[in-house]
This record gives sequence, structure tokens and C-alpha cells, in this order.
Amino acid sequence: MTGVSSQFVIGGVPGRLVTAAAPNGKLTHVDLRAGKHGSTLAGLTDALSTAITTGLHAGAPATVFVDALRHTRYVPAGATGDPDVPYATSLGDYLAQRLHHDHADTAQRS
Repeated sequence: MTGVSSQFVIGGVPGRLVTAAAPNGKLTHVDLRAGKHGSTLAGLTDALSTAITTGLHAGAPATVFVDALRHTRYVPAGATGDPDVPYATSLGDYLAQRLHHDHADTAQRS
């Protein structure tokens, strides 16, 4: 397995994204963390990570999640501090852009 880790700050909220892929490049795991431990935001990002990882294990292609989350708009939003994804309209948008960037072979947007 190979993994990619990135850190970001969106709207003053720090976060971290860790992904893992099988040797064939297929995305197998997403771990998005944002907000303070125990906060609603931290709980929701953990739930989103679990839902995406469960979907990937059930055979859903990464494109399903990239397409669904790209361009979603909610706070926090803004500059990310990530040179590969300089701006995001939400945490979901950041996640979609990062998945597309890091796993382009398996997460091509349609």
C-alpha cells in the first residue's frame, strides 16, 4: 500500500488528510481530520471518512466521491495553505480536489 498525507488550514481550521491506495493504485482508505478533538466538525469529518472508506471497500469508484463533493459550499472555506489545492469552497471541496490531485488515475472527474 502507498499513502499520501497532506495538511491544510481552511478558514482558520487546521486539518490533515491521509489516503491509502492498493499497489494497483486503487484508492482504499480516506482519513480526514479537522477541528478540535470532540467537536462537531471533528465528528462529521470522521463520519465522512468512514463513509467514503466503506464505499471504496464496497467497490464504489473514487470518482463517485470526487464528483459528489467537488464545488460543495459551506464553512470553513477559503485559502488552504496547500500549494496543490490553494483554495477550497468547503472541506468536501478540498477533499475532492486533493483526491483528484493525488489519485488522478482512480479519481478522474467526469
